Amino acid sequence: MSNNTPMELNGSWVCQHLSDVTTHSTAWVLLQEPGFIGFGVVQQDKIFWPPNMPWHWTPDWRRVHDLRLFGKKGEWHVWLDSDGKHQCRLLEFNEKNEWHLWLGWKGKNQCRPEKSGKKVDVLREYHALWGSKVKRGKSAWIRLIEDRGVEIWLPLKGLKDADLPLRLELKQIIDYDPKYRLAGIVDAALVGIVQTNSGA
Repeated sequence: MSNNTPMELNGSWVCQHLSDVTTHSTAWVLLQEPGFIGFGVVQQDKIFWPPNMPWHWTPDWRRVHDLRLFGKKGEWHVWLDSDGKHQCRLLEFNEKNEWHLWLGWKGKNQCRPEKSGKKVDVLREYHALWGSKVKRGKSAWIRLIEDRGVEIWLPLKGLKDADLPLRLELKQIIDYDPKYRLAGIVDAALVGIVQTNSGA
């Protein structure tokens, strides 16, 4: 999927699209760039990064090669294409798991709806996050660590070892391709982080 509209990715853009993915005042962002892979918390006017980052650190937005802003309503996925330009799509769900796919970076009112309110099968899937132990500090963030040295920071202060593993919740869209006469997964969105004992 791609669009031809030039996009300028920055923190302001991410904050402005918060309401597309959640009805709450915060959402998750998973960011990958050459200097950082990890989670942040997005509010209407600010993104909070883990406390191990330098005080004035911000991503090098030009070099972000994958970003997922997500919540229960859906996910904005932004990626760097082979020409070095950012492309994006918004995948939204309603309560009935009808889904809407929007291409373009200016928001759903300015972009072309490719699918709209189409009821299809949505497959939920849960992927375990790294981390077999919880390390707490003075901030509201905790570190999930493993014996091999892998760690990831999350703003979940009350988490205990017994709550692990945490899982990324995905919604995958299954649709039918009439050309090949096959059904398959055509897109997937992160929609949350859940605990093992929450029924996942």
